[in-house]
Order: sequence, then structure tokens, then C-alpha cells
Amino acid sequence: MPHAVSRALESESLPVCGVPDMVGTHSGVSSAEFRGVLSKLVTPVSVIATDGPAGAAGLTCSAVCAVSDQPPMLLVCVHGKSAANAVIKANGVLCVNCLQVGQTDLSQAFAGIGGVPMHGRFAMADWGVLATGAPHCKSALVAFDCKVADMRDMGTHTIFIAQVMATAESSEAADPLIYQKRTYGTVCPL
Repeated sequence: MPHAVSRALESESLPVCGVPDMVGTHSGVSSAEFRGVLSKLVTPVSVIATDGPAGAAGLTCSAVCAVSDQPPMLLVCVHGKSAANAVIKANGVLCVNCLQVGQTDLSQAFAGIGGVPMHGRFAMADWGVLATGAPHCKSALVAFDCKVADMRDMGTHTIFIAQVMATAESSEAADPLIYQKRTYGTVCPL
């Protein structure tokens, strides 16, 4: 699957997700309109963390989704202006730590709110490592420890295709931390 994704993303003649290539063309939708409509979607809140030769870094991210289950892969989008972007690229590993209710402070810190330095952000939770050496938040609802299989700079973001090497789950029966309409929330059964 990573080769198919890579070919689709690199070829201007192949469609991405069934949509003809429109990179570089004006869509008629402003950035503000797009962000406004996008804010209505419900997304899980994750801290993407990395460590390795380029050092430790992390950021709060809501752009994570599954790509494949054979092999297990995730797609993670990281803004190009994020300091963590270059560190993830250099380290080649990342851990997607999906947060649970009660971890809004951790999310805010890794989003850069409050000016907490990177080492202070990591000091706010208990961290370990799984297979790749990327930081795994032990209190996260779930964690996906990954090596970067492919990446592509697209618009304002880098798309990382990450192969899952290990997973972890919280021992607590907690609800996920989600984000919608520019505020935190959680889910409740219907």
C-alpha cells in the first residue's frame, strides 16, 4: 500500500482519493471557509511525539487516520511550520498518542498554548517507549508506535505515511478526547 499511495501522491496524472489532480489550482473555497467547515468535523485529539538523533519533539494533532491494516499504517498530517515537522522527518519515527478525557492540559501544552518549552511538555505526563524509541504517553487512551514509511509535502502540511510497529492501550476505561467546533469534548453512547 505505501508504494501505491506514494505513486498516487507523486503523479500529477493519477487521482488522489478519486479526485482529479488539482494541486496548484484555485478551488473557489477560501482557507477561512475551509477551516470553518472543517471545524464541524469530529476528530480525535492526539499528541504526535518523536525522539531520535534530531532530539525529542511533539505536537497536538487532529489529522490522523488509518490507511491500511495489511500492513497496519496511519496517515498523519503535520503543518510545515511546526518545529516538530523537521524533527519527525529527521528521526523517521513517531508515536500517535490518542488522548483521553482529562488530558486537555497536555493537548494545550503540545499545541503551544502557554509557551511551555518542549522538555516541560514531556514533563506533564509519564512517558515510555515501545518498539521505535518514539515517546509513548503511558496515560494515553491508545498509542500507535510507528516508523515513517513515506512522506510528501502537500500545501501547508507534510503527509506522513507511518507503519505501525507496536500499539498500547490505557488500562483505564476512559472516554476519548475529541475536538469539534473549536472546543474539546468526548463521546457518549446513543
